[in-house]
Amino acid sequence: MATPNNDPIYSKQGDQSNNGTTGMNQLVTAAANDYTGVSANNSLVFTAGANGAFVRSIRLKAGGTNTASVMRFYINNGSTNTSATNNTFFGEIALPATTATIIGITSSEFEYPFGIAIPAGFRIYMGLGTAVAAGWVATPIAGQY
Repeated sequence: MATPNNDPIYSKQGDQSNNGTTGMNQLVTAAANDYTGVSANNSLVFTAGANGAFVRSIRLKAGGTNTASVMRFYINNGSTNTSATNNTFFGEIALPATTATIIGITSSEFEYPFGIAIPAGFRIYMGLGTAVAAGWVATPIAGQY
C-alpha cells in the first residue's frame, strides 16, 4: 500500500489572471473541429508558475450577443501546443446563444470545473467550436503554489 500524503498543500497566492497578466481573455474565433488542442485559434487561459498551481475552475461570461457554441479545454505539458502529443483534451461545455441588453444580464455565468493540481509550466488552452460575434471572456479561478 502506498504511503498516504499527510501534508496538505495550499495555494500561496490566488490567481485569476489571464495567463499571468492582467486583462481579459475574450475568444471569438472558432477552432474548427479541434479535439487535439493544436488549432492556432485556441487561446491560452492559464499557466502554472514555477511551483505548479491548483486550478479550481474556469469561469465563462458572454461579452455580448453570440450564437450558441461550445468551449473546449486542453491541458498542455508546457511544450508547444501545435503538437497533439503535448495536449490532453480535458473537457467541454455547451454555451447558449446570448443577447446584449442594457436592461438585464447578457447571460448567466458558466463555470467549468477542473479541481486539479497542474505541474510547473503546464498550461490550459481553450477553443470555441464555432465562431461567435462578441466572444466569451474566460477567467481562471486558481492559485499558484
